Amino acid sequence: MPAPLFTKILENNQLINGRLNADKSDLEKLFMALQKDSERLIRKQTRQEEIIKSSISKRNEIKLQIKRNSESIQKSFHPSNEKISLLYKKMGDVFYIKARFYWEGKQREVQVGSIPTVLEIINTMISNKLLKGLKPVRAKKLTWNEIKKRSNLMNGIKKIASLKDLFNKPISEIEFKTQDLNKINKISNFIKKDGTTEVKINIKDGDKKLVFKLKNKRLVDRKSVNTLKKQDILTTIH
Repeated sequence: MPAPLFTKILENNQLINGRLNADKSDLEKLFMALQKDSERLIRKQTRQEEIIKSSISKRNEIKLQIKRNSESIQKSFHPSNEKISLLYKKMGDVFYIKARFYWEGKQREVQVGSIPTVLEIINTMISNKLLKGLKPVRAKKLTWNEIKKRSNLMNGIKKIASLKDLFNKPISEIEFKTQDLNKINKISNFIKKDGTTEVKINIKDGDKKLVFKLKNKRLVDRKSVNTLKKQDILTTIH
């Protein structure tokens, strides 16, 4: 700091003059030490603010994922009857039950299956306690008109449709996480084809953390995701 400015401090600061027996040189050293410490604290504050921002960002990502999971649970296991209608359509020589969904302002159809297949799925889910309030279907044959008269059975079919829609739903974005560089090849083998899914690969190697985002979108299905999970590759679907 220039000497003239220190001279001004000495003139204006009577407390220092009265309490300290220090010359201008000592005060200059004191000032420089305090200035240096302030700069250090400012850098420390900046780093802490960056950590806080990063933590807030991660918290928001977690909250978003929780919201998506809650929506998936609601749509799949507690579907609103008002947003799902069941149809009976002929495709080729076979009739199938289809579900028409009205979610987020969009309409789409999911093929549930033929009547014998659907009844078999319902009985399996009942035996596994996945469908409550519904008794096993003993009749070996039911017509569509007979099914429509049984509201509990219709609700059970809607739950099956919701689950099928969940598992067939395209993955818009996915992130793979691993600490083993050798597993990168395994990930690559499952996502070779072009598709509609944005892919990020998060690699932690010791103290280093690398994040890659593939330039082209890839074809990622849930079967491949489950296979990679079994190989200790963490996946986060967004």
